[in-house]
Amino acid sequence: MREMKQRPAKQPLSREQIVQAAVRLLDEGGVRNLRMRQLADSLSSAPMSLYWHVPTKDDLLELAIDAVFPDPPSPSGSGDWRADIKTGATDLFEVLLRHSWMIELMGGHPPVGPRALAHTSAIIQILEQARFSPAQLDSALSAIYYYTVGAALSEASWQAMARQSAESEEEWANRLGPYLGSATQDHPASLADYVKRSASSSTGQRFHDGLECMVSGMEQMRSLNT
Repeated sequence: MREMKQRPAKQPLSREQIVQAAVRLLDEGGVRNLRMRQLADSLSSAPMSLYWHVPTKDDLLELAIDAVFPDPPSPSGSGDWRADIKTGATDLFEVLLRHSWMIELMGGHPPVGPRALAHTSAIIQILEQARFSPAQLDSALSAIYYYTVGAALSEASWQAMARQSAESEEEWANRLGPYLGSATQDHPASLADYVKRSASSSTGQRFHDGLECMVSGMEQMRSLNT
C-alpha cells in the first residue's frame, strides 16, 4: 500500500512574527492598511489565532511602535553630551520618517514600551552626566522630543504631499514655488527669503540646523549652573 506523505507540522505563530508582519503592513499603507484579517492572511493564519498573542489591535499598534523605536544612544567616551543628544534625536527622527505611521499613532499611543523607555532613560542619563539640574533636565527632555517629533511630522507631511502628486520631492517643490512666491507678496520679504532657503535645503539639513540651535540653547541654560 502506498504511504501518504505527511505535511510538515505548521509552526506556531509568535508575538514577534505578528508584530513584524504588522510593521510591514503599516509601512506599505499606513494605519488604515492594518486590518487584523489582512494581517492574518499575510501570516497564513486565522484572525482569531492572532488574539492569543495580541489581545487587541491597540495593543498591536503599541507593540509596533516599540518594535521600531531606535536603540538608545550611548554616552560617548569623550563626554560630549551635545553629540550624544544629537545622535539620540537624529536616530529617532530618521526612524519616524522611515515609519511615518508612528507619528500619527503617537498622539493616541504614547511610546511607553521597553525600547521607548530605554531611549528616554539614556537621554536622561546623558543630561544628568552633563550636570543639568532636575528642572533643566525636564525642560531639555521635553524640548528634545517635542522638536524631534514635530520636525518629523512637518517633513513627513511634505513628503506625503509630494508622493500624492506622483512627482519627486524636488519636482513638487519647484512646481509649488510660483504659488509660494505669490502667496508671500503681502508679507515682509524675510518670509519669502525663508521659503526659498527652506525649499532649497535637504530634509536632513533642515533638521540638523534646528537641532543645533536647540542644543545651543540647552548649553546656554546649563551654563547658568556654573
